[in-house]
Amino acid sequence: MGETDAAAALQATSPAPVKNARKSPKSRKGCLRCKAKRLKCDERKPECYQCNRKQIACPGYATQPFVWSTKHEKMLVADPNEPMPLNTKQLVREAEKSIGAEEKASSPDATTTVVVHKKNEIDAQDASGGDPQSTLATRKMYQPYIPAPANDSLAAIRQRLNQASVPEFLIHVPTMLVEHYFDKVCTIFSSFDGTLNPFRSTVGRLWDGSAPIYYAIQSMAAAYLANHFPRMAAVGVQMQRETYKCLYQSQQAGKDNSEGLDKTLLTVLLVGQTTAWHDSRDLGLLHLKTAKRLNRKRKEQQMLMGDTGSRAMQRQNEFFDQCIVYWDMLAGFVEGIDEFDSGELGPAYNTLDTTAASNDGVEQVFPHPWTGVAPKIQQLFAQVGRLIRSFRRVIAQDTTSLNYLSLDLGFDIAIPQDSIATMEATLRAQSLEEELLAVELPPVTKLVDAGDENTPVQQYLILAEAYRCVALLTIYRVFPSILEKRIPSLDGSIGSPDSGFVDPVTSQFATVFPVAPTQPPSDFLISLALHIMSLLEKLPTNSGTRCLQPIIVIAAASELRFAPPSNDPLSGFPSQSSSIFSSITNREIDVAHARRFVLQRLQEFQQGLPAKPYIKGQQVIQETWARADLGQDVYWMDVMEELGAQTIFG
Repeated sequence: MGETDAAAALQATSPAPVKNARKSPKSRKGCLRCKAKRLKCDERKPECYQCNRKQIACPGYATQPFVWSTKHEKMLVADPNEPMPLNTKQLVREAEKSIGAEEKASSPDATTTVVVHKKNEIDAQDASGGDPQSTLATRKMYQPYIPAPANDSLAAIRQRLNQASVPEFLIHVPTMLVEHYFDKVCTIFSSFDGTLNPFRSTVGRLWDGSAPIYYAIQSMAAAYLANHFPRMAAVGVQMQRETYKCLYQSQQAGKDNSEGLDKTLLTVLLVGQTTAWHDSRDLGLLHLKTAKRLNRKRKEQQMLMGDTGSRAMQRQNEFFDQCIVYWDMLAGFVEGIDEFDSGELGPAYNTLDTTAASNDGVEQVFPHPWTGVAPKIQQLFAQVGRLIRSFRRVIAQDTTSLNYLSLDLGFDIAIPQDSIATMEATLRAQSLEEELLAVELPPVTKLVDAGDENTPVQQYLILAEAYRCVALLTIYRVFPSILEKRIPSLDGSIGSPDSGFVDPVTSQFATVFPVAPTQPPSDFLISLALHIMSLLEKLPTNSGTRCLQPIIVIAAASELRFAPPSNDPLSGFPSQSSSIFSSITNREIDVAHARRFVLQRLQEFQQGLPAKPYIKGQQVIQETWARADLGQDVYWMDVMEELGAQTIFG
């Protein structure tokens, strides 16, 4: 016991072992006092030896600033089998509860949202392109929709920067792009916005679990931001490539079940229909053909599984069918029917307007984001575009051949108007005209409001009538013989009200277009173009239908013509009887006003939508007007092809 007590006493009186100061991290700059007086500091903590010896408070040590390095970052392709972070899924799941409550409050029969069965999660996320875990405002993205001004893109970005809790240089670009998609892009990608907009609600449920959709919405947002920030164009192209890679990986993984096909088709709609946003020359025709193939495949699977009768599945099929109808219509003016296999959809095209045409008081019509309330009219307009494009291509080839023959023979040879190609095309055009005149639009009382105050239901009827009129204008412009049958004549011939016989189609024509009996066909085309512009003027600039208007504006604007002055054959100058010396007429004022409206609307498209396609459209229209003012018989589709300005106007 004595030895033990002695050892304990010795241990208590012995000095504590000195801690090796080199083992603790050094600031290498000393405390603030020693650094200011240039004294050697031992950098002890919490106070150094110099301050402790002089019995003053040690001011502490300055910390080194952190510098964010990006030189070792890499752009990786997402692994389709890589799971999402757990906390991200929990965050999104909590956010979905709020939007789910709003959707339950809506009428279940009114929604056109894509129905995607979430039996299994498709776990895919990018390792460097942006993890949704780093999203700064994920909750805000899914909060109830609040309408915003039409042109607030820059203001929205500034607001997010001001509200961010981190410095600007630390803001994650993919996160910003995803947020901008839900803030702005999904609004302009649909004719209505809100919780019933499938490009907001459905994409909002799927983007965190689908790498292709995740990259697709980033590419769309970057292409839109390129209007104001040119450097974002390269980001958009990169995200577009990542989308293609992920789609390829998904295909290689063999995800051909119903859920996988629906997600793949939705991705193709997102990335394929917006290729012209990145490059106006990229028409995305292969994507359209892929969309048709996927849609046909998913319907075949439904038939095999016997899952075609549910109302939810019917709404889902209608959504995809009508998306392809609209896309096919835009492509019809830039690609020929023989090369495109437009008949892939089969009988589905013929039943698209059954709900809209029913006036029995049973069915109500909910607007589609792209086709509105009259998909049948857009389907017919697509066929008109392809017919005219292929017909004018044949005529151009025949003209070239006859010109060479005329050089050999030494005299001009005119193209016969009764050629087989002309007669076949005319008969087909007349059939399309009759179908267009026969389409009945649903009454406004049968339309369901989508909940967007910027797009009331009446605007869809105005838009549908504008589509019908521009389709008929296109037919009458290229096939004037059809118009001559409809215009009341002065000699009392068949088709005139005085002849005692009125063709039923002519009667429908008179109902749609109240035409003055003495108005010649050439003036009627101008009147019809002015009528179309008057319809579009009823749609305000903040209308959600603005994304569906460009093809109408461009196709109708080419017929806004002034009467060219007639020149004296001897002097080459305008003759005294020419209209150049006449007073300005009301018709010329109307044409000038309509032209100004066209340019204003095209400028609005360039400001509020991805600008590249509409810059091309404005070039085509102004060149068409310039040639028409010189007295040339010019058509906008010919000018577009000469300028190499083919693009998707929508």
